Amino acid sequence: MSEDKPIFTPHDFIHYVAKVRNVSVDAIKVPERLVFTYQRRTYEHAKNVIRGKPVEWWIYRESQPFCVGKLNNVEVGLGLFWIGAPAVVMTLEEVIACGAKKIIEVGVSGGLQSFLKPGDMIVATEAIRDEGTSYHYFPPEVKVESSKRLRENLIKRLSELNIEYHVGPVWSTDGVYMETIGKFRRFKESGVLAVNMETSAVFALAKYRNVEVASLQVISDILSETGWLQAFEQQIVRENSKKAIEVALETISKT
Repeated sequence: MSEDKPIFTPHDFIHYVAKVRNVSVDAIKVPERLVFTYQRRTYEHAKNVIRGKPVEWWIYRESQPFCVGKLNNVEVGLGLFWIGAPAVVMTLEEVIACGAKKIIEVGVSGGLQSFLKPGDMIVATEAIRDEGTSYHYFPPEVKVESSKRLRENLIKRLSELNIEYHVGPVWSTDGVYMETIGKFRRFKESGVLAVNMETSAVFALAKYRNVEVASLQVISDILSETGWLQAFEQQIVRENSKKAIEVALETISKT
C-alpha cells in the first residue's frame, strides 16, 4: 500500500452507516443536486421551499440535519453543515460518496472592500487558501475555483431577479481571531472581496473529487483597519440569506 493512500475512505464510512442503520449500501444515497448552508434559519427557510423531508438513515440527525425535497420537479438535497473547513469537508466527502455531484454553498462572509455593505451578495470565483484542510488535498501552489457553469448559472438567476451582486475571489481562514491588518491590507489590495472559514476547502475538495461546486455568500460583517462591524442579526442579512438560498435552489434545480 502506498504511504499516501488513505487508511479509510468516505465509502468505508457509508458502509458503516448502512450497517448501523441495518439497510443496504444502495439505500445510502443523496440526490446529485445539493445545496448546503451553515445558518439554521436559512436552512429552515429552504426546507420549506422544497418541502424537504428528513433522510431516515442520516447519521447526524438534528445536530447536522439533511433533507430531500423537490423544486421544479427536480429532486434536491439540502444540508445544514457544521461551520469550519475540516467539518464541512468531512461531511461533503460523505455526501459526494453518496451521489452529490452538483453543489452550491450558501454562506456568510466578512466584507473587505469599502464598497461592500451588510446584505450584499457575492458569487465567488476562486478562494484564497488560508485554512489547513485544503492542503491535505493539494499542494500550496494549486489554485481552487468554482465551477464556471454553476457560477454563470447563479449570475444568470440573480440578474433575472434584479438582485445586486458582486463577483470575485474570497479568502478562507481557520484563524478567525488572527485576521491581521497585514493580511487584510494584502487581500484587499489584491481585489479579494470577503473572508470566511470554508470556501477554499470546499473548492479544493470539489476539484479533487471532480464534482461541480459554486458559492454564493452574503456579507454579514465588515472588516476595516479601524475595526469590525458585526451585522449578523441585521434584518437585511437575514432576508438576503433567504433570498440567496432561494437563488441557489432555483439554480441547482435547473442545472
